[in-house]
Amino acid sequence: MSDIQTTSLDEIRLYAERHGLNGLPEAQFARLAELAKTVREAGLGVRRMPSEEDEPAHLFTVTPRRAAP
Repeated sequence: MSDIQTTSLDEIRLYAERHGLNGLPEAQFARLAELAKTVREAGLGVRRMPSEEDEPAHLFTVTPRRAAP
């Protein structure tokens, strides 16, 4: 079972307002609310860049130079 919550129509209205989508018809707000869960699930499936703290640099070692013959 998914732990992604359904977005309420009020949350969709606030989201649209933050992005300058004022005055949309109610049908479009309802459609945005329908699509919100699918879009959120798709976004969670996108691979993220690893943290800089997770660099593989600690795997590499430097071999000391040999003395010249």
